Amino acid sequence: MTVDRRRAEALFGADLAWLIDRLQGRFERGQPLPARLRLTEPTDAQRDAVERLTGRRPTTAGSISIEVAELQRIVVNAGIAPDLPSLVEVLRGHVVDRTARAAAEQQRWTAVHERLRADATELDPALAGWADELVATGLLRRLAGDAATAADLGQQALLVFGRLPADAVPLSQLAATTLGDSHALDDDTSLATLVLRGIEAVTGLPRRDRSAAERRALWARVGVLLDELSAPALVAGLGPGGDGLLARVLRAHADAGEPCRVTLRTLVRHRPDWSCLAGQRVLVCENPTVVAAVTDRCGSTAPAVVCTDGQPSGAVQTLLVQLTESGMALDFHVDFDGGGIRIGNLLVDRFGATPWRMGREEYEAAAASAGRPLGAAPPEASWDPQLTTAIVSRGRAVHEEQLLDEIVHELLLAHRDHERP
Repeated sequence: MTVDRRRAEALFGADLAWLIDRLQGRFERGQPLPARLRLTEPTDAQRDAVERLTGRRPTTAGSISIEVAELQRIVVNAGIAPDLPSLVEVLRGHVVDRTARAAAEQQRWTAVHERLRADATELDPALAGWADELVATGLLRRLAGDAATAADLGQQALLVFGRLPADAVPLSQLAATTLGDSHALDDDTSLATLVLRGIEAVTGLPRRDRSAAERRALWARVGVLLDELSAPALVAGLGPGGDGLLARVLRAHADAGEPCRVTLRTLVRHRPDWSCLAGQRVLVCENPTVVAAVTDRCGSTAPAVVCTDGQPSGAVQTLLVQLTESGMALDFHVDFDGGGIRIGNLLVDRFGATPWRMGREEYEAAAASAGRPLGAAPPEASWDPQLTTAIVSRGRAVHEEQLLDEIVHELLLAHRDHERP
């Protein structure tokens, strides 16, 4: 028996659509049909439609129902369809078994994971955990959408890992030579997200959401340059070893008592030998005026200072990584305001830096004679929660420029006495 579409559509119109909905849902989930299909709180039109379909007498019961076997007989005897699945298919299109489809999709995802993990482990055992995490957290599924796209993304990421670490290669060049598209690893792409997760895995860094500057610093750790000439780091008093370009430039500036701007490009391409400075302490400040004042006061004997010049750029973070990896210790002083507290929290969290003259007592003493209206409340200072309470209570921000003489004086005393700032 063929299906009579015209009669099926005429008989099972809007008022009996709930019957087709129930049948379709069961078929798609691969569930057996119940003995009876029931609808609670039907409309008058739905009640009348069932009565016409079955030939029953009118009723005012709180629900309406029909036995599935009775519905099957009506459809077959009326010559509308040979069975209920055929009826649903002609009215709603091909019925997909969603349970079977989900199982098949899961099999495809499992195959993607197994292949990605095997290929990643062969390339670098540290990437096995990366592959597992991408699947366990659902990140790969969210970025790719389907298993086929996920497989392609995973293989592209492995191609990139096969070229790392690079030798100071611009990100666009790495993307072009490896993937044939200079924009394939742009900051907003799914592939860049996967690769950055992998770099965290192979470098042993914790997984976290990172700012744009932190992502640039992360690329730089494996020799890939992004915005390599923008936002350089400002330094003074750093005289590393080695005969490379940057080492010579830094020593020349230190000997002349002048600050020096260092780009991410030179930090990666011409990394100096910092080991001769192991054990020394470096003050990380927020404002360039501190660096200028220190070099004006000390000249060629200036202590080591690195300026973030606001939120630390990729160049600043790459420099701080190199210094700490070489055994140097970081102290920091920033503005007593929201921006400064955020910078301080980052320096403590990312680089284990130690606050210097950044406690509640120092703030209270400074705010008594200096400061300006605070504006937005700062976040909690991770090194001294009472500091934020004091800043909010007074409602005044104190910037480094307002404490310049004191900062320089105390820094030079500590440097002269070889003490920890």
